Amino acid sequence: MAGIRLGPGPGLVLYTLLLGSAGLAFFGKEFPGRVPEEVQRVTPFVFGAFVALFAAYRFVLVRSRKYPSFKAFYQVGLAVVVFLLLLPSARASYGPLPGAGLGADLLDSNARVRALAAEVAPHRPDAARYAPALVNALEDEDPEVRLQAHRSLVQIAGVDLGSSDVPGAIQRWRERFP
Repeated sequence: MAGIRLGPGPGLVLYTLLLGSAGLAFFGKEFPGRVPEEVQRVTPFVFGAFVALFAAYRFVLVRSRKYPSFKAFYQVGLAVVVFLLLLPSARASYGPLPGAGLGADLLDSNARVRALAAEVAPHRPDAARYAPALVNALEDEDPEVRLQAHRSLVQIAGVDLGSSDVPGAIQRWRERFP
């Protein structure tokens, strides 16, 4: 660099930064919650440091005519794109949309959506929260929705208080889940 031979040191620093940031990024995405939040926030900037040093290294090689300029610009551009994708603002939110969710799906106009929502309700961590809506679904006009609601209520309660066809069963479910 600038006529001074630096040896393998800069390359070693570059590859250490690359491997470290890639490891943090992939480990954080593969096992969400295992990497502390502070480390997840720093990860893109570790990669950003790699990109800055990599760009400087490549452009010095291009300037000394030891590396093709097109290839260097392409590599640096690709690294910048990956950096931008790692930024927290580029990460998709996988949470439910505001106002949407299983509760809204249990009231959907499509019977297939209501039946599916009733089927998946007991598999949610907060399944008991949906029990009152499932009790209401026992009176649904669609038999599949009623069946799935009954199955889910049995799973949530751990006891069968009767299906919608049994007289007084809906009232027993209402008393169990007010």
